[in-house]
Amino acid sequence: MAELASNTMSPARERILEAAERVVGDVGAARMTLDGVAQAAGVSKGGLLYHFPSKESLLGALAKRYVESMTDCVEQAKSGTGETDGRDLKACIVGILSQQPRAKTVGMGAALFAAAANDLTLLEVIRERTAQYTKQLESSNVDFARAAVVTLAIDGLMMRESLRISCFTEEQRERVVQQLLQIADEAYR
Repeated sequence: MAELASNTMSPARERILEAAERVVGDVGAARMTLDGVAQAAGVSKGGLLYHFPSKESLLGALAKRYVESMTDCVEQAKSGTGETDGRDLKACIVGILSQQPRAKTVGMGAALFAAAANDLTLLEVIRERTAQYTKQLESSNVDFARAAVVTLAIDGLMMRESLRISCFTEEQRERVVQQLLQIADEAYR
């Protein structure tokens, strides 16, 4: 039953995941309770347990949602950048660091840290996606070291923003993003 429920994207399941992101962002993983998430989502605890039978399954779903969200942002950016020949690096920068996904990734990042704090195995979906992307970079016509620096910078900036420790002004942040786009262009020369 739990497997079936986890593969179904019902409105209640979506509300629960959104509420869990908010709760984790507000009180942290250690203080997140299923009761608190159910209340924030406007569902009964039984309704929450139908979709997520444990706190760990909820946190695991948040990690999966994070990966899917980042992948969607990059895919949307690919269509907007006009990049071809497998030049996904710019799409990663634009897709992940632009304003719209940025607001969402801060909450998602908090949820990701919550998953790591409780059980490192919940991050397996993120490890798998990172390994997959690294293999894509290795097999493309990109300077791997430059591409890796760009992806690490994206991760670092996202991490700072998720932890709310970034001291960059909007202008400084934009200059960093522009520099990353330049490095990405150079990585394909």
